[in-house]
Amino acid sequence: MAEVVEINIISRVVLDNDILFSFIHEQVEIQGNRTIEAMNNWAYEGLHRLGSKEDIQNLLDTKIVCITQKAVDGYVGLNIEKVDKRFCYTIWFNNNKYENINNYYQLIKSFISFAMPQIDKQLIVCAIGKEVIFEFDEDMNKLLNNAHNIDIWIFFNEMFDANSLDLKMSDYKIDKTKDYLIIKKQSFRYELKDDN
Repeated sequence: MAEVVEINIISRVVLDNDILFSFIHEQVEIQGNRTIEAMNNWAYEGLHRLGSKEDIQNLLDTKIVCITQKAVDGYVGLNIEKVDKRFCYTIWFNNNKYENINNYYQLIKSFISFAMPQIDKQLIVCAIGKEVIFEFDEDMNKLLNNAHNIDIWIFFNEMFDANSLDLKMSDYKIDKTKDYLIIKKQSFRYELKDDN
């Protein structure tokens, strides 16, 4: 199976799952219905299947919610978890399509142009990579230094000061736009600018 591409999003509020799934459905061809499950923790304790997406809102304070769909050549999904007072979303693609680096870059560009404008006012940080290790921490230095395999970080608010980082910045490049700050690996050959 392919490497899992993850788009990790930390939000101040609950996001509209339909916007996130619209983005997912624009990227891959879906072949099946959504499976929605809730569990107490990542050890899958208390795992049970939900009947509909309307059940999700009531569970987010105490459960991890995982939504999965079969796609052509793999699976896609959305995991939602509340950590302290923040909501952690992981959009993931386990799909051979993204083994091709150009398709992977295009996925990231699509996320930035399609989904972010619809949700960015509620976001704190976004981390994108393959087979990542990511756990939110309010301390940005801990967050960046404890995460692994992140190709792009996107920061949205005034709480982030790039000058305060103790991250090994020689491996990264900082791009600023009017709306957010992007830190990307030097080896990552992705440009923010649109093709047109």
